[in-house]
Amino acid sequence: MDEARRLQLIDIVAAKTGVDVACAARHLALHDDEVAAALRGIDVERYTLTQRLLNKYRRDPEDALQHVALAVLQHEGIRSDSVLRTERIAALAPPVAGMVLLAEWLAYVDWEGFDSALYANIDAVAAFIAGGLDLPEVAANLLQTRDEAVFETQRLALATAALLFIERHTTQFP
Repeated sequence: MDEARRLQLIDIVAAKTGVDVACAARHLALHDDEVAAALRGIDVERYTLTQRLLNKYRRDPEDALQHVALAVLQHEGIRSDSVLRTERIAALAPPVAGMVLLAEWLAYVDWEGFDSALYANIDAVAAFIAGGLDLPEVAANLLQTRDEAVFETQRLALATAALLFIERHTTQFP
């Protein structure tokens, strides 16, 4: 590759990422002048896994929440077949444990239905929603009203609040 093309690639990477040209050149060299690989390398260097997931899936807050929860479980080595799964999740930092609990509960709603999910650790989920996410009306609906239609209208706000919660506690996530 000629020097003019190399400089052009460096400028492209620097412009897309906001890094200086030295950093862009270093990442291009590390990745054999492949722009996409250099961009990914810069992201890995600059952002945590959680931040990268939030950036990638932000358009769908609930999907982002599920990806972050999966990353936490994988990072901590908590498998779905673990007998101690609940205890291992509870042993995580409180913000992380609450978020994983919520993500798993929302997935349970999708798998088994809202009515079944009301019997799956609902007190802990509602406590996290009311306290951690500061959404007492959503928690009250789950504990008292138990209205699926109301819950569905609140679901996007719940997932969005969870993402904001993760951003506030991002240092505790992988």
